[in-house]
Amino acid sequence: MPLPFQHALLVANPIAGAGRGERAAQGLQEALLAAGLRSELKLTRGSGDACRFAAERAPECDLVVSIGGDGTLREILNGLHQDGDELRLCPPVATMPMGTANVLAIDFKLPKKIPGIVEMIRGGVTRELDIAQIGSEGGPKITSFLAIGAGFDAEVVHRLDAARQGPISKLSYIPHVARAVATFRPPALTVTVDGAALEGTYGQIMIANIINYGGILKLDPATQSDDGFWELYLWRKGNRRELMRSAIRGAIAHLPGGPCTRVRAKKIQISSTSPFPYHVDGDPGGFTPFEFEVTGRRQAILVPRS
Repeated sequence: MPLPFQHALLVANPIAGAGRGERAAQGLQEALLAAGLRSELKLTRGSGDACRFAAERAPECDLVVSIGGDGTLREILNGLHQDGDELRLCPPVATMPMGTANVLAIDFKLPKKIPGIVEMIRGGVTRELDIAQIGSEGGPKITSFLAIGAGFDAEVVHRLDAARQGPISKLSYIPHVARAVATFRPPALTVTVDGAALEGTYGQIMIANIINYGGILKLDPATQSDDGFWELYLWRKGNRRELMRSAIRGAIAHLPGGPCTRVRAKKIQISSTSPFPYHVDGDPGGFTPFEFEVTGRRQAILVPRS
């Protein structure tokens, strides 16, 4: 069966997969060519490259392939959706997961090997993914497609980023988690959901459109990636005791429950008495206050047939 696409843009992080990203991208390009699909390969060399490649080259292609981790994929989606034109059609995106967590790949059960990816592209089956944007009021917005957190998880992400040198693995988080456990003091976050302020403050919040958080915790299994809402998970205190209880619950069963509550939302504002870090899809995002909004746009993601 011929491939349902004519020309693909491959965007690869060469250091993904412990430095195997470039070689894997070349192998996938050769396999796609053998299957009858022309493609051009762009290698990222720094932050923002994947976004720029997607914005500049995707209009000339009918498929974009992300080769790397969730960060590479987020940059590609940012490039595809950065103009805010709701009428502009974006090509579907396939992904070759080679990152640390590969959260979307877990949720969507995406293949990791080249033959499976070629077969997935051949099938042309897609799932829709609600796209959100986040940023400070009046400032530039960036795309999010997985999860945003403010609290302990953001503290760890910012600590790791400050010390990062080259590729990382899940083991890279361990020393930063340990240091954060010893010194972390929860913020007092004020939360507004779809125009209504929630009573009191919270020590940890997470806004998510996924089920598998960080590849470790399971969130609400009823979450739908394309229903126009994201889930807001809330911890009143956000201290070590609450988060440990939720970590055990999320590893064994799923959240919400116990100290964690949840509401569904399209627009959320988070503020605090003093600036506190937040993360966007596992990367440092900035500091409070920030605004989050489901844009109403969706991105087609290629998935296996079954």
